[in-house]
Amino acid sequence: RSELFRYRGLVLGSIEANHFTPDQLRMIADFVNRRGGGLLMLGSNRSFAEGGYAGTPVADVLPVGLNSSGEDFEESFFAEVSVEPTRAGATHPSTQIADTEQASLARWNELPPVTIVNPITDVKAGATTLLTSAPYNLVVLAFQRYGAGKSLAFPVQDSWMWQMHAE
Repeated sequence: RSELFRYRGLVLGSIEANHFTPDQLRMIADFVNRRGGGLLMLGSNRSFAEGGYAGTPVADVLPVGLNSSGEDFEESFFAEVSVEPTRAGATHPSTQIADTEQASLARWNELPPVTIVNPITDVKAGATTLLTSAPYNLVVLAFQRYGAGKSLAFPVQDSWMWQMHAE
């Protein structure tokens, strides 16, 4: 716990919940809630509900719901999607990728598609969705304050594609 609390943020990517002990999952939640750390979960078939996080303390911290996510989709979900800022995302500093709001929106439209294997549609009360996807209207980026910290959900598995296609 003392070693974990020295950090400012955690990124969980392709790692299943069963990799951690129940105590470690609680420590991650405490890291955000009490320590004031940040938690970012990235998409993969080993994260979110697909990675077994539903019903864990980490799921409580995330800004998205895991229990009902994907109910309208096949069990083995895979989608190539275009990313669109929400109204909140159009003005949020973390999703500004150009000098003006209009230029940023235009730039989002130019980015290549990415893939999602975590069909998340539910955002918790108090959370903010910054990016969604077309055509499925899935959550691409959401955040919330949780206790003294902040958590983010970014269920994209290949955002590196944006950098590889950068001009």
